[in-house]
Amino acid sequence: MSVEPERAEASPAAEHVAETMIKLWQQAREDVAPTVSEEQMRILLALGTESTDPARIAGDLCVSASWVTRLLDHLVQRTLVRRLPSGEFSLTGAGKGVLEATRQRRRQLLEQTLVTAAPPDRPVLRDTFNQLYGVVCPLTLVPRSRSPL
Repeated sequence: MSVEPERAEASPAAEHVAETMIKLWQQAREDVAPTVSEEQMRILLALGTESTDPARIAGDLCVSASWVTRLLDHLVQRTLVRRLPSGEFSLTGAGKGVLEATRQRRRQLLEQTLVTAAPPDRPVLRDTFNQLYGVVCPLTLVPRSRSPL
């Protein structure tokens, strides 16, 4: 079975872009909220804009509900998350602030990166990011396998 030349070249490039974006996100988190672990940030992101229960977060992140509950308890102690009478959790104003500040910092870092590109390449890079988002965003709705492979 042969691999199309474009496909063979795209895979390493896509992997490199993904790794770079992960580093950018990590740097933004470290700059804004160095005491919030990567795992805690994943929980904050999973909570998003609506309240939800630990089982749903666990399903979304493909992890155990006990792991999520433990992290939620830490986030409640830090006043980034609140437990609702229904048993669901939601972000507090502080939690929303951490997420927004992290997103802003990530945008700043990305803009700094884009500014270093040659001026004619900047719109191409922005278009590429927008196209990539349009292609990848629907994939987040595809159910994930719990297998690490």
